[in-house]
Amino acid sequence: MRDYQELHEAQGQAFCVRGEGPHRLVLVAQGSQMTNTDLVGVGAYAYPSAPVSLTVTLAVDGEWVQTDVQLGGNHWNRFGVALEAVTADEVIVELAWHGDVDVSLWGLAAGPLELPDALVDDVPVSELNKTHLAPETFYLVQDVALGLDLDEEESTIFTEVPGETVTLKKCSYCQRMLPVDSDRLGTLAFHKHNAKPTKHQNECRACKKWRINDSFNPLRTTDQLHESSLITRERRLFLRDPERLQQYKKREGAGLKSQIWERFGRQCFYCGKRLELTEVQLDHTRPLAYLWPIDEFATCLCAVHNNQKTDKFPVDFYNDHQLRELSQITGLPYTELTAKAVNQDELERIRLDIVTFAREWEPRTFAATARKVRELMPHVDLFEELKAADEYVHAELVDALAKRPLGVQGL
Repeated sequence: MRDYQELHEAQGQAFCVRGEGPHRLVLVAQGSQMTNTDLVGVGAYAYPSAPVSLTVTLAVDGEWVQTDVQLGGNHWNRFGVALEAVTADEVIVELAWHGDVDVSLWGLAAGPLELPDALVDDVPVSELNKTHLAPETFYLVQDVALGLDLDEEESTIFTEVPGETVTLKKCSYCQRMLPVDSDRLGTLAFHKHNAKPTKHQNECRACKKWRINDSFNPLRTTDQLHESSLITRERRLFLRDPERLQQYKKREGAGLKSQIWERFGRQCFYCGKRLELTEVQLDHTRPLAYLWPIDEFATCLCAVHNNQKTDKFPVDFYNDHQLRELSQITGLPYTELTAKAVNQDELERIRLDIVTFAREWEPRTFAATARKVRELMPHVDLFEELKAADEYVHAELVDALAKRPLGVQGL
């Protein structure tokens, strides 16, 4: 029986702190088993009681790697890091943080990595360590809250209690049970898929990338990245983003990025990380993919969390506390931040002159926009409206889309 769209619940392990810290959790794993790589990794899912910066250190027989991870409060986050190591007799993991913040963990595991064939020879450890891939791409066994032994002498004092509940779903390819967040779609181990019962894809994000996309569609990575970039560029031009940015600068004297940076206290709204102006990434807040332009309601994010948010609506990325705070900072009503809607003004522009847009846009941009509109407004079919307006232009568009490489047909 296929159960790839069934959800299961499990109990995390919570570590309750005393005071402001610093807090230090040290764990040990014996990892001498043979694998098909010279890589060792650690990965887990963490649920802190408030936003916190977590320093993750992985040490293996004299080699070590360290990374700082910004965790959002009151929801599950993911983290992982790997390094190259010829031997792995003992694997030591240290998690450190400051502040009166309790942390629940699920799936904390570490050891030598046994990877799919597609990753063994050609993929560098720097690629595996990317935040949008780790820890799923390590293929660790993460079926319990804590898969390592706690070193109580090296750790600071914690009170250990049952942690937050985590929701799990099976990957249809690797068969692992991995976390999903039903409130923040696509932020944990599976990409979102609105048509599925769980709103997530059957395959975990690691299998989707390494075992399906790259194996069966070798053109996909290059071509899809190119098409996604093109679609984004054309949408920005259609929504006059470059003009808007210039207008803000002329009117206010400072660029929109500087204004938003100051408005958000010079830090990433999601994780609280302090940012230099050059590190700021402006998020549209309401997604560009659904025809929302850049404006004074933009959000200040770091590169990591801007990459994670992509075209998600605020309600699919932030928790309720964050949404209310975002409303106060941006001035957008809470009801708008919790809604999922296409920008009706911009959609009407397209519908009133649909033949011109079909002729001037790249076919893929028209198709991607039509899909996003239909996703939220099933009764609106831009292809059918174009056909009714001009059958010849419609036929040209459909023919152009049919000639795309096999690897990008899904765009």
